[in-house]
Amino acid sequence: MNDNIAATEIEADLNQARRTAVMAHNVVIRMRELGLPDTLDTELASVSTDLGDLWGAQKEFTDHLHNMLKTSHDWDSVGDSLVDMRASIEHIAWHLESIREPLTKLAEYAYSQSDQPDK
Repeated sequence: MNDNIAATEIEADLNQARRTAVMAHNVVIRMRELGLPDTLDTELASVSTDLGDLWGAQKEFTDHLHNMLKTSHDWDSVGDSLVDMRASIEHIAWHLESIREPLTKLAEYAYSQSDQPDK
């Protein structure tokens, strides 16, 4: 029975990882469609990864919060949920720090292009 639960959790993790990767890929595609130059590839790689992970991490955090509110009926399970939420928050905090500079560079580029007349 525990093997089935572990396999289900691994499959859920793989599905979430796939959704996160698709979100990051969608960011890359959108920026390329808009004509982002190759000179900003490093920033794009960082931003797309961070945005995808932030998107996934917020869902994970929300799931932990709902789990605590809906299914935690004893202090042990509340503690487990709080630890899970803290891990999610630390993951989010890491990406928030990581994304600042490259996101700013991409935003500056975007605004510089908005001043250009349409070709």
